[in-house]
Amino acid sequence: MKTILQITSSARADSSYSTNLGKEIIDRIRKKYGSISVITWDLVDTPPPLYTHEMVQGFYTPVDTPDYCSIDSLAYANDLIERINAADTLVISTPMHNFGISAHLKAWIDQLVRFGVTYTYDDTGNRVGLIADKDVYLAIASGGMQSSSPVQDYIADYLAAVFRTYVGITKIQTYRIEGTAFPNFSPDYNAILADFPH
Repeated sequence: MKTILQITSSARADSSYSTNLGKEIIDRIRKKYGSISVITWDLVDTPPPLYTHEMVQGFYTPVDTPDYCSIDSLAYANDLIERINAADTLVISTPMHNFGISAHLKAWIDQLVRFGVTYTYDDTGNRVGLIADKDVYLAIASGGMQSSSPVQDYIADYLAAVFRTYVGITKIQTYRIEGTAFPNFSPDYNAILADFPH
C-alpha cells in the first residue's frame, strides 16, 4: 500500500484552492493504485519552528556526534525526516504569496534541509541528495494567471531545485490552479489534471 504524505500550507483551511487541488491529486493517485494511506500534515495548524541560535548550532552538529538524535532543537526536523522516509509520495500544496511559497512552507523547507541527513558532498564537491525514490506533486494556487504573466513566480522552480539539490528527489510534477481571485471563479480540476498519468 502506498503512503501519501499530504502537506498543506494555506490559512484558508477547507476553502483553500491549493489544498483542494492537492486532494484532487490524491484522488487520482488512489484511482491509479487502489488502496492508499493518506497522512495529512497541516502546517498552519502545527507551524514549523523558525530558526533559533540553538537550532542552527544543532543543524551543523555532525550526525555521528553521540546523542545527536537527542538534541532538543532538532526534534521537529527529526520528526519531519521520519515522516518523509515513511512516505512513498509527497503532495505539497501552497498558495502564492508575493510570488513565493507560503511562510509556513518556507519554514518547513528550512527544517527539512540538513547536511548529512538530506544531502552531502561527493569527492568533487558536488551536492548529493540522500533521500530518493519518492514522487513529489506540487499543487500551487494563485489569484492571477501566473502562467501568462511576464513576472515570474518563485515557487515551482524553487521547490524543485530544493528537492533535487538538497534532498535527492527528482520525480516532481507541478499542477497549478490560477485566477482564483477573479469574479465568479470556478475551479475545473479535470482540466487542470488532464495530463495526470493514469
